[in-house]
Amino acid sequence: MNDIMNFKPQKQFLLCVDSDGCIIDGMTIKHLECFGPCLIEEWDFKEHDFEVIKYWNKINLYSMTRGINRFKGLLMALEFSIKEGYSKIDSTDIKNWIEKTKELSNNSLKLEIEATNSETLKKVLHWSENVNDRVENLPDEKKKAFLGVKDCLRVVSQYADIAVVSSANARAVEVEWSQNHLFDYVDVVMTQEFGSKADCLKIMLSKGYANNKVLMVGDAPGDIEAAKDCRVLYYPIIVDREVESWVNFKEDILDSFIHETYEKELMKECESQYIKDLMKRN
Repeated sequence: MNDIMNFKPQKQFLLCVDSDGCIIDGMTIKHLECFGPCLIEEWDFKEHDFEVIKYWNKINLYSMTRGINRFKGLLMALEFSIKEGYSKIDSTDIKNWIEKTKELSNNSLKLEIEATNSETLKKVLHWSENVNDRVENLPDEKKKAFLGVKDCLRVVSQYADIAVVSSANARAVEVEWSQNHLFDYVDVVMTQEFGSKADCLKIMLSKGYANNKVLMVGDAPGDIEAAKDCRVLYYPIIVDREVESWVNFKEDILDSFIHETYEKELMKECESQYIKDLMKRN
């Protein structure tokens, strides 16, 4: 892998791929066993754990906010709990930090705590660090790559540079991609420490790639929006049909991408099917 500051394109084409829920089959289990339970414990929602967990899973897994940054998702969940009368939390400090920070990460949060000494933000950090600990301690079999992904990346690497573009923290991506032996095909890794996914795409475009030769692959509506914001191509991995989505990518989409016919023939159709499938779960 190359350091992003010194990275130079080796090929004309660039494939940007999300991690959780797209390459690694760990997104659902992380929310069910790590994010949600830590939320209940940190803010003592035990009397309303069913309702809060249900809402958490909806916004993070089964709605148009699927894949939302953890801190934005947390703010939504806490505001839901206030609205429903489950708590009297003051979420002002969280909202203010999210609105002004350029990096939604634990490191940025620590700097804000040093500046403000906010007790609310201290709880947010404690929650986020507990989530990271639980995720790292999940058994390897719960963080495997989707079937066929490794071979697909191998084939793609013959035609395009490959960049990981993820809102996860760097440590999680490093561990999970190493465990699944995927880094042999990756040129660049960009995680939450580099900013939003749109920020990451803009960094890659600044390296000299043509917009119509960059393809973002992800499982969340936010991946599509980031691609649109940067005027690059996108291909959605359909929730609960991830293996099928990757087979389709390898057999049909890759060739059309390399021959620059994907945007004209298939992209809107793929997006339409993705949105239709996701909304069924709402």
